[in-house]
Amino acid sequence: MRTVTVERLHRDRGRPGSPWHSLADMVSFAYLARISGKYGIDMSKFFECIGNARMRGESSFEDVLIKRRLAVEDGYVFLITKNQRIIAQLKLTWKVLEYLPKANVTSFLVENPHLAKQAKLTSGDLKIKDLSSNVKRFNLKAKVTEKSIPRTVFSKFGEALLLSTATISDGSGKIRLSLWNDQIDTVSVGDLLHIENAQLKRFRGELQVRVSKFSELRVIKNE
Repeated sequence: MRTVTVERLHRDRGRPGSPWHSLADMVSFAYLARISGKYGIDMSKFFECIGNARMRGESSFEDVLIKRRLAVEDGYVFLITKNQRIIAQLKLTWKVLEYLPKANVTSFLVENPHLAKQAKLTSGDLKIKDLSSNVKRFNLKAKVTEKSIPRTVFSKFGEALLLSTATISDGSGKIRLSLWNDQIDTVSVGDLLHIENAQLKRFRGELQVRVSKFSELRVIKNE
């Protein structure tokens, strides 16, 4: 196992071929290494697949599929799935993308609490107190403490939808969760929920949890 320490990362910053022009690049690279280890993905093939997706828009190997979702000013946003299940969505800068084919390693161990914490938060295992507008996708386990009576709202296309707003808490804080149509009947006050690949939205100045078509909402304990 090759060890990547913060001292080494900072020492490499600015050298030819090095991606470490920013802490964000370091975190992105550490996150890719963490995904590889967590899901048992061959890192060399993983990096190669990302490069192919960058060029072609989509690439896969074994049960891993990578899609280039969005072009941004300094790179691309990629969606990574394994066994048709979303495991990550993240932005990679041009510098990191150029470096990946040169990273001839099989695994990484990041020895820095600050960097490791950021990589962990990016991967999605969060507490409500950790949620902020900078968090894109995350997993969350929380209990339903309140649930409003369903009401009818209309989409921008004029479609009638049922909406109920739940309040969920995990002991570190509380936040609102929007429940739509069939989701409403599956969730009750007292239920312990596990939400995977959730997002945040801001409604009337307040951050709320959003469950999209790419998310999974499960009741893991019912009271």
